[in-house]
Amino acid sequence: MTTPSGREIIDQTLGRFVRGHHLLTDGVRLDDDYFSLSREVDGRAIVFLARSVDPETVRSMFPRLHHVFEQRHALHRSAVEAIVYEFSEATPAPEELDDARDDLVLDTVEVFPDGEVVLNLTDTCGSHFMDGYWPAVQFSIDDRVVKVTVEC
Repeated sequence: MTTPSGREIIDQTLGRFVRGHHLLTDGVRLDDDYFSLSREVDGRAIVFLARSVDPETVRSMFPRLHHVFEQRHALHRSAVEAIVYEFSEATPAPEELDDARDDLVLDTVEVFPDGEVVLNLTDTCGSHFMDGYWPAVQFSIDDRVVKVTVEC
């Protein structure tokens, strides 16, 4: 269901996705190029972004969003392992992976119309990434890691 303004889409499983905007000091309005939802999950607020401005396209992305939500623990684990292996000079010890899983927590899930997913993680202890930077892991439609990046 969409509100008359076309700025809100309700998903019965996840909740209300909204297309937000920002007002600049000169009064210019900039609309987001996505619909988003912030939801408390596992004791943390996680943002879910559907990367489209078309409500029908966003609705078509709901099955993928549901899958990611249901598989978030497995995807988080894969993301953290990919990050640790990407930035380690030697094979990481199991305790390094465990520490990283505790320290690098899921912050934002981005889903694209082609089914690609990007998980953005937050370094809660500040020892893995410099302040203002965070790791992001891109997954294919079949949940394989495609790329690991550092964002700012």
